[in-house]
This record gives sequence, structure tokens and C-alpha cells, in this order.
Amino acid sequence: MALKKLRLLAAVAVLFCVYAVGQLLYVLFALLRNPRKALKRTARDIPPACLLDPALGSHEYVTANGLKFHCVCAGDTSKPLMLLLHGFPERVWSSEYSFNHLTADIVELIPALGHSSCILVGHDWGGVVSWRVTQRYPELVDRHIVLNCPHGRVFKNFLENSWTQLRRSWFIFLFQIPRLPEALISLQDYQFLEQLFTSHTSGVKNRDQFPAEVVEAYKYTFSRPGALTGPINYYRAMFSSPKDSLPRDKWTISVPTLIIWVRDK
Repeated sequence: MALKKLRLLAAVAVLFCVYAVGQLLYVLFALLRNPRKALKRTARDIPPACLLDPALGSHEYVTANGLKFHCVCAGDTSKPLMLLLHGFPERVWSSEYSFNHLTADIVELIPALGHSSCILVGHDWGGVVSWRVTQRYPELVDRHIVLNCPHGRVFKNFLENSWTQLRRSWFIFLFQIPRLPEALISLQDYQFLEQLFTSHTSGVKNRDQFPAEVVEAYKYTFSRPGALTGPINYYRAMFSSPKDSLPRDKWTISVPTLIIWVRDK
């Protein structure tokens, strides 16, 4: 077991160094080749119209766990609460980033919204948090829906036993480096975000579903001061958060849970 962990740590260290050096060289090359283009920033003082579309719901700020949360609310308030937790890249939650703090945020947000429980929906990092809330506080969750996010122990097992999964999670290790990820994403007027959603390799297959205005909305959001550091800190806190001390009898998920997984063809 000790040898296995040692090999895992060695593999992580190698991945960290390879990707860190590679991305650092990419930044330096971009700066040397065309510094004006690499450092280009478009002033974005007015949010795109799609962010203010009233059809999406009303924008409200709710205080919970000593923090102010930006929420978009829609639907009949007399009905059960369905709380959706988004992932990255999305809007930033300004908070402590350990798993315990993120869980406490949601635990206190539910009553702050005027409900004693909810249907909890999580995607990506929102899914990480929703698993934790459902596991620790099942009395707060009537139903649990998670999109493209495995249970934490399942993911940990794959990281420790699958070289393929470890390699595909390279960005987690890259995000441990201070400032470099923020620099990479903001290069060339946040071109990374545009490529993420519209390129042939990682983007939405139907380009009509992701028009230029929506891409601009993401650029507007993450060009705000500190908006990139917040969500990247989720990843940085992964290795600094205290170990899960939940008793083994609490590992089982008792809440009815639906897992939706979208795979690339």
C-alpha cells in the first residue's frame, strides 16, 4: 500500500512538472511572438443582454453563512425548492474553498431561501458540493440530481488506480500553481473560454447553441477582478482541505439520486 501511494505521488509530481513547464513555455512564447495580442483586454463594463434576460429569472442576493450569494430565481415560490449548483467555468462564489466550508454554504443557503429542504441539482464542481451535502445532511435533500460528477470516493479510486484518469485530470494539478492558470485563461482577451465552448475538440457540437453573445457573457463574467481566482481556488483547496472524517456508516447515499452522464461520441 505504501509503495502504491509512493508511485501515485511520483506520477502526480511528474504530471505537475510536465504540464506546468509546458504551459509556462506557452505563455512565454505567446508573449514573445505577439505581446500586444497576448495581453489584449477588451473593456467590458456593460453585461451582455443575455445575462439580463428576464426570462431566465430574477437576480437576487441572499446572505447565508456570512456570505452574499448571487442567485437567479424563477418559478412558483410556493412549490418545493430546486437548488441548482453550477460548476466551472461559471460565476464565482466568494467564500472559503474547503469542502467543509462549501458544504456549510449550501446548508445555510437553503433556509435563507425560505425552505427547510430542497431538490438539489449539481453539475461539475456543483456536483462535488451536492454529493457532500447529500451525504452529510440527507434531511435537507428530498431528491438529488447530479450531472457529470461521480461520487468523491469513486473519483478518488480512479485517480489512484487509473493512469488514464490521472492523465485526463492534468488541469487539477496545473491549477495548483499560483497565478499561472489565471494568466493562461486571460491570454489574448480570454481566448481560452472561446475555444473551450466553440472549438471542434472541446466545444459544443451545434454552434447555434453557443452564439457569440453567450461567449461574450462568459468573457464578461471572468474579466471581473478576482473572478477567475475564485473558482480556480476550488481546485487549489482539494489538496489542502482536511480529510473526510465522516464515519463509514455515513458513506452510503440514502437520498434518491439520479446521475446523468453526457459522454462525447
